[in-house]
Amino acid sequence: MEPLTLPQILEVCFGLMSVGVGVAILFLARHIAPVLTLFLHRRLLHVWVLVGLLIVGSQFIGALSPLFRSSTFTDIVEELVELAVLSCVALALYLLGRVEREEISSLRRSAEVDELTGMSSRSFFYRAAARRIELSKANNLPLSCVVLDVDSFKDYNDRHGHQAGDGALRCVTRVLRESLRADDIAARYGGEEFVLLMSGELEDAAEVAERVRQRVEDECTPERDASLHGSVTVSLGVASLGDETSALDRLLEVADGEMYRSKRLGKNQTSVARDSQGT
Repeated sequence: MEPLTLPQILEVCFGLMSVGVGVAILFLARHIAPVLTLFLHRRLLHVWVLVGLLIVGSQFIGALSPLFRSSTFTDIVEELVELAVLSCVALALYLLGRVEREEISSLRRSAEVDELTGMSSRSFFYRAAARRIELSKANNLPLSCVVLDVDSFKDYNDRHGHQAGDGALRCVTRVLRESLRADDIAARYGGEEFVLLMSGELEDAAEVAERVRQRVEDECTPERDASLHGSVTVSLGVASLGDETSALDRLLEVADGEMYRSKRLGKNQTSVARDSQGT
């Protein structure tokens, strides 16, 4: 066999590189397929997969052909152009996958986090709380729930405006963040209502709830927070996981009932469902 000429070597190298890029296209297509959300993107993916299969097959067969024939400058240019086109396709596929993942990540975060307060959303709370309750039951661990509602929030909004109302919610949120432990689950349940799920006995949760109430009363005032136009207080209800509150919805219902009892008793109070404790 005669020694290979430089044109033959270049054509073989470009051909093998095209095979490698074709394999990369198939690999990228396989890994981004689960995250594609747009119909057009899925159609484009099918085209790229087909192109990749054809290129890999044809190039694998033809990559070694220059070993048995002479190569011209035109052959080298054709291989180089083909390699460049395939590289552009692979790059586009990679960028498409990254954009889709970032978009999905952003959508997932927006669905899990309340935009105004930065607290977890109601839907996220339900998922996380359901898992926590299962874990608590399986390991016989105490678990308690606190429902918190900003007092007279509609009147506050009507008197001072919605931006002032947003400031009040942010102040309450700050107090909650600073009062809770790392494994506590806290979320904006809706409007001016927040919900907490924490490991521990009923009395422990009641102590945390009362600490939150006191801090809101002390710190969410115009003197302490310039964004506020009036003092803010909260009413809280506490219940613990037990025979009568073994389901999440029932636990929330009892804690919510206690919160409304605090409202009826004059607001800015913490009420505890003593008969909810137990297993």
